[in-house]
Amino acid sequence: MDMLIAGFKPDSMVDWRGKIVATVFTYGCNFRCPFCHNFYLVTEKMGERYDEEEIIARVEELGDWIDGVCITGGEPTMHKDIVDFVKEIRKIKPVKIDTNGSNPDTLRELLRFADYVAMDIKAPKGRYEELAGVPVNIEKIERSVQLIKKYARDYEFRTTFVPVLKKEDIVDIASWLVPSKRYVIQQFSTGGGTLDPSYSQLKPLDPIVLRSACEEIRGNFEECIVANV
Repeated sequence: MDMLIAGFKPDSMVDWRGKIVATVFTYGCNFRCPFCHNFYLVTEKMGERYDEEEIIARVEELGDWIDGVCITGGEPTMHKDIVDFVKEIRKIKPVKIDTNGSNPDTLRELLRFADYVAMDIKAPKGRYEELAGVPVNIEKIERSVQLIKKYARDYEFRTTFVPVLKKEDIVDIASWLVPSKRYVIQQFSTGGGTLDPSYSQLKPLDPIVLRSACEEIRGNFEECIVANV
């Protein structure tokens, strides 16, 4: 395997709702979301590199201390060996994948093995490139949405409610995703900085705004959740 793994956290309580997990951070991303708080995985030279076998061994050592493993980034689906890596990890623990949905062919393979998938929906279709920071093939995003709805064992779509978005944008996203199992509206955070420094000057919205948006679109999903408030 030839994964670029830039980080490993042995115990996280925030990367898979309701579970204690080990989190694997893959290096590199094909998006340049201006609000990204893991931008060091995109813009900075890779520092320490973790070997896949080392990660597998550490997951085995953690044993019953963790409930599963979250593989995030960066963008995990960029890595050609991601499917083989997930297959090996899943021999030990359940696996959650975080993705931006830009690589539906790889995602389809991953859905055979992943226990949970969280796909970021950056914005309504008309504003997608603004919030992704690069040109986006929206057809690939739409294909990933449909693949997840059809094949994922369990899943969520999620949107960070960046203050440049409006409540109407969240409603548009909900109309696009309906029907879906679960939608998560995440609070925007500037902790640790953002890829675009100007976004660090934005003030997170009042949680009331997030909850109001969630209530308005709740009928489109089996479950709508407000997170990180």
